[in-house]
Amino acid sequence: MKKNGTEQPVIGVLQNESPGTPPFTEPEYCRRLCQAGRKHGVRVIVFSPAWADLASGTVNGYVYGDHRWEPCTTALPPLVYNRCVFSGGSASARTSAALAKLLRSRHTAQLGVGLRGKWDIYRSLSAESGLSAILPPTHLYKGKRSVAAALSRYGGSLFLKPHAGSQGKSALRVQYHRRTAQREDGSHAPLLNITGRDQCNRPLTKQFECTEDGYEWIASFIGRRTFVMQPCLSLLTQAGEPFDIRVLMQKNDRGRWATTGMAARVGTPDSITSNLHGGGRAVSVLPFLKREYDLERAERLMEQLHAYSERIPPLLEARHGRLMEVGLDYGIDREARMWLLEVNSKPGRRVFRQTGEREAAVKSVENPILYARYVLGRHLRRVSP
Repeated sequence: MKKNGTEQPVIGVLQNESPGTPPFTEPEYCRRLCQAGRKHGVRVIVFSPAWADLASGTVNGYVYGDHRWEPCTTALPPLVYNRCVFSGGSASARTSAALAKLLRSRHTAQLGVGLRGKWDIYRSLSAESGLSAILPPTHLYKGKRSVAAALSRYGGSLFLKPHAGSQGKSALRVQYHRRTAQREDGSHAPLLNITGRDQCNRPLTKQFECTEDGYEWIASFIGRRTFVMQPCLSLLTQAGEPFDIRVLMQKNDRGRWATTGMAARVGTPDSITSNLHGGGRAVSVLPFLKREYDLERAERLMEQLHAYSERIPPLLEARHGRLMEVGLDYGIDREARMWLLEVNSKPGRRVFRQTGEREAAVKSVENPILYARYVLGRHLRRVSP
């Protein structure tokens, strides 16, 4: 396809397969990407890695046009924006294997690599001077005894998080209560309380009179997955709601990192996370911080959010390879101390639609397209005679 006498840039958006029409995840975000592509002269094709025919160098995918999704068969795009998420199971395994084959074939290249997970990110950033102060102590889960040791180390409470998880799925808060006097009804408080969310993001609560039974349940819940353990930080609003601050960093049309936007995510009092997928809500950051802290501390926190967020992506990129966007999640305790909780290389952007920050919402979708056009343009300049 040509536009104004030149070859039109083409980018593929990789998605997991999903039942329904269209048959892939994130159809709303993909629709917005296609519309942003049309605005900026980039053709956007959505497909699963499993739909690629490497022998012919073609793929069956979808484009959005005339207010509906239309199937198409086209050459594999030279550049792909990878939005696939692997959460276990046979479908994820097939998609992961197909993606690995696609990238090995050299038919296409990724716009940005995916970060490996929480443990790798922690090890990368903890080696950097000036960042250790905002990193919660983090250890790998290594079986039942490691939970007991972490509970002792962290004062009787800890968070367990999947190394490769997102959206608060499978996160657990484990609390140990020493045996106390009997209640009026003759019972004792449970020794081990576990609250959190399962793999489908449904709330769960478990109580165990015997700590060993609780450790066995945790081991069964984790299975072969890799988890990290962190202390339970008190990151609550004055009303007792869990909250964090999401900062979206993206590369722009000149290939430079810039802050697209930020939002505070506030969960329900009975939740251990503030993720929107778990029922949280998003609000504008500065007004939120002014309500929770005094003006001086709110302004200092804003400065810290910008400073840390500008520093972290280039450091990760130097260690893990080319990135194009990251979501940085920060917690803040009641003493206004900041903690870096998560780094996500496949972040969502619903927060900006919820807060009503239209400019950030638009930029969050257009920046991947503009950066892809920049990368493709540099490649064409290198190969042109």
